[in-house]
Amino acid sequence: MREAPLPVPDPLPTISLRRLIGLRWFSVISMVLAAIAGQWLAGDALFIAPLLAVAAVMASVNVCLHLALLLDPRGLVRLSLFAPLVQLGFDLIGWGAFVYYSGGAGNPLISVFLPLAAVGAMILPGWHAWFFGFASVATYTFLWFCYIPLDVPDTRVSEQLSRLGMWTVFVVSAIVVVWFVSRMRQAVRHRDLALSTARETATRNRWLVFLGTLAAGTAHQMSTPLGTLQILIDELLLEHREDERLRADLELMQAQVATCKGSLTELTARAGQGRCDTRQSMPFDQWARGLVAAWQSTHPAIDVALNLDARLAQVRLYPDSGLATAIQSLLESLHGNADAGLAIQARAEADQVIVELEESGTTPTDDRSPTEVDSDLRRDLARTAIELLGGNMLVRSRPDRRATVSIHLPRTGLLWT
Repeated sequence: MREAPLPVPDPLPTISLRRLIGLRWFSVISMVLAAIAGQWLAGDALFIAPLLAVAAVMASVNVCLHLALLLDPRGLVRLSLFAPLVQLGFDLIGWGAFVYYSGGAGNPLISVFLPLAAVGAMILPGWHAWFFGFASVATYTFLWFCYIPLDVPDTRVSEQLSRLGMWTVFVVSAIVVVWFVSRMRQAVRHRDLALSTARETATRNRWLVFLGTLAAGTAHQMSTPLGTLQILIDELLLEHREDERLRADLELMQAQVATCKGSLTELTARAGQGRCDTRQSMPFDQWARGLVAAWQSTHPAIDVALNLDARLAQVRLYPDSGLATAIQSLLESLHGNADAGLAIQARAEADQVIVELEESGTTPTDDRSPTEVDSDLRRDLARTAIELLGGNMLVRSRPDRRATVSIHLPRTGLLWT
């Protein structure tokens, strides 16, 4: 049984923007806690108002970015204003302003520029990462000379502030590195898994296309000897018109050759049919009954129970040879395992049509030996044809070992109401 397809991962710019928004919330919380703790320890020596103002500005910008990302993530990441370099530059300016109002380079919180540079090296391309690294060094150097001094007369309080700052920097750095790196690694792993699945699907489709091309080429090569046989049989009929027994055999041979040529002609026509919009649409229930009747005409001993939803009469579709071949292949696959018959159910929903094929009859016995390789190949061919039409196929096995195949067909593209 095939697993459900993986959801399509977000593009890397969207992932980076989400991570930077989360990182900024860490910065805002750290700023507020550091300002409150510093005011409690240093008293009037620390101007808490500008520090809280910096935290408030960063929080306001983050709220706006978060709402914009929820409303239109793809449109937001296309704007250069929200590029990762600009976002990290805003964080660098915010922390620079915070450190500027709280003692400059003498404040241990200035070391927070290092995890910011590490994050930049992780998500920024080449020269952007170097540029951000140089900007961090320039900001660090600027704060050595330009800052509002923090004059704490009590040496013990000054030492406590220094220790608190170092502890805060360590905690923030640890959280930033562990959280950001782990989340980015998880996102990259998810993308790699999705890409691996896509490559496997593409490889399988190319293999199936190769088989189809090989079959079409073989059918084309067979048309020439069949034409030669037809000519020879016609000549033999003219030469032996009086021999009744031989003429009957030749006429039988002629009919069989005509049947083979008709099958090859139909195969060629189906291969070139494509999905032309000039075909006449028809009700889905009418198309389904005709398809089942055509298949059952070659399997008269198989009992097929067809149950169609009444709403399918209002669903119209353009007959597609790929879909018809897929369903017939699934019927052949289930027919090889079913001991009594098949059951087909179809119903219409809001945006799709669901067709379920199921083995019916008594519980299968263990002495049954179906051709499993042929059955798997038929299901792979059917799955590929259905997925090319925008649908999907699920195979489920019940406890009594009967198989059920569910086909989900979208109304858009293939079906019209």
